[in-house]
Amino acid sequence: MPRPWRRYVFRLLLGSAATGAFLWLFLRQVDLGEAWDEITSLPGWTMLAALGLILANVFLMTLRWKYLLAGAGYTIGKRKLFSTISVGRGANNFLPARGGDLLRIESLREQNVPAFVTAGTLFAERLLDGVVLSVWILLGALLIGEGGPVLYTGIGLSAGTAVGVFLVALAARDHERTEAFIWRATKWLPPRWHTRAARAAAHFVEGLGAFRGRKRVFLVFGTSAGMWLADVAMYYIVGEAFGIEIGVGGYFLLEGVGNLTLAVPATAAGIGTFDYLTLVAARGIDVPADKATAYVLTMHALAVLPITILGAVLVRPAFPRIFRRRKREHAPAEESG
Repeated sequence: MPRPWRRYVFRLLLGSAATGAFLWLFLRQVDLGEAWDEITSLPGWTMLAALGLILANVFLMTLRWKYLLAGAGYTIGKRKLFSTISVGRGANNFLPARGGDLLRIESLREQNVPAFVTAGTLFAERLLDGVVLSVWILLGALLIGEGGPVLYTGIGLSAGTAVGVFLVALAARDHERTEAFIWRATKWLPPRWHTRAARAAAHFVEGLGAFRGRKRVFLVFGTSAGMWLADVAMYYIVGEAFGIEIGVGGYFLLEGVGNLTLAVPATAAGIGTFDYLTLVAARGIDVPADKATAYVLTMHALAVLPITILGAVLVRPAFPRIFRRRKREHAPAEESG
């Protein structure tokens, strides 16, 4: 078996083992029948409000990606980016190791955006998400007076992501020196691979271009905060519908924990990891046991199902060239028939 495939299979097996372990831990603590009764008692308006906030989240993510690409010198329409994000996020729910990100890269290649430029913008997205979600955990812990591991986790993650932003901004602003450093660092490679690695690194740094200007930095941080505030609002609305009383800080904390677990590139859809870790966080802030399971399962379903369906609907606008090519390939056969 070739080495890349061995590495992929190893990661898949490792992720599957982690998923299985967390899922087992979750299932041994919950009563699914009781949780289902709680879920089916939710009023219909709750789901409608949640769906509206999910669309707001995707729209703000679209704006953020537009600003990130503009910082790299590429102008892409919002409709195209909205479709591509929906497909990529939907695919991440059933492809392991965040395989949906590869679809986003491929979709923008149709717009002549180099793959590593797109990869740079996706890295920037992950960093921005980490900043906001770690701040949410810290803010939530402070608002509800939660100390100990939760507070220290929020402090540690916030500090780590702040250092990451500083380093990325430094690399982006002094991109010529960064590219020269990478050129020197990859000299040991064979000439052909040396050139490719240096070009890829230059494109990746180019994808971080939004961190060069204050205005764009403000825009990407503002849209990042906005999209995750929409998520906090969804967590709050569903929690209120369940009759959970933990204060706004509790929802900041649960949203931060839940979405950080979904961001881990293990197996698909955060199965097991999201459920168990969010359940532990919910019980840790005194969410009643009979409501905690129903709440966690509802939030997981809302995080996965709507965007997966939306992504399936928008595959054609995300990959128009593929469908046009297929149409041209089928046309001669139909004419000859």
